[in-house]
Amino acid sequence: MNDKIQKINWKREQLWKGCMLATIAHAIMVAHYPEISNEHSWDGMNYSVQDSEGSRGTITFHPEICVGAFRNDNSDRLNSIDNCRQFRKYFEGAPKEIINISEEEALQYLLDDIDGDTLPLITTAFWVVDNEFYTIDSFKDMYNNGGFLLERQLMDIDIAIKSWIEYYDMSLKQGELLKIIFNKKINQRTERIILIKDEIKLIGTNDRQGLRESRISFKEIGITFKKSWNEFLNL
Repeated sequence: MNDKIQKINWKREQLWKGCMLATIAHAIMVAHYPEISNEHSWDGMNYSVQDSEGSRGTITFHPEICVGAFRNDNSDRLNSIDNCRQFRKYFEGAPKEIINISEEEALQYLLDDIDGDTLPLITTAFWVVDNEFYTIDSFKDMYNNGGFLLERQLMDIDIAIKSWIEYYDMSLKQGELLKIIFNKKINQRTERIILIKDEIKLIGTNDRQGLRESRISFKEIGITFKKSWNEFLNL
């Protein structure tokens, strides 16, 4: 393995749960703030996150492989066209299957126009081998170049729940709903989950546009609204 490669003390299961918790918190609160609908999303096995301030990233939770790539538009690593083209350098020393999956999945969400060419534009990355996380960066450099987007996703779950409640200024009912839905999702990972009307009411709004955005976000992780509520929203 490349001697530049650094090991990170993360675990895939911890990260997946953290990303799922982040998405559920977002799905609840996007009903109140539809303008943040772009900040957390899932497309199959790909989780994307952005802060609307110039940083974004995507993690691919492939059944056998996990890989993540990030871009901080404010990074000095984007100060030249040559640097912008060097996305592969962030995977130096990674197994071939990691590189293949990164180019087929995560990096497809980070494409940009670079002097007329459409290429992945990233400032840091990580990959997982045998449940061990690796990066070519120091932890500080990875964090500063986009890894900070995962700060809450990597917290202990109980601490993360409190942090998301504080971040979104959730009500007691919204906080309880977050815990209820998260526990359902963790225990029914591959099963369809249906939110009943009383649970949807805990979101705390009747705004149709907001609830449509909430429904979209929940649907991305296999959670749907009860049909009668869909009919109420004309969905």
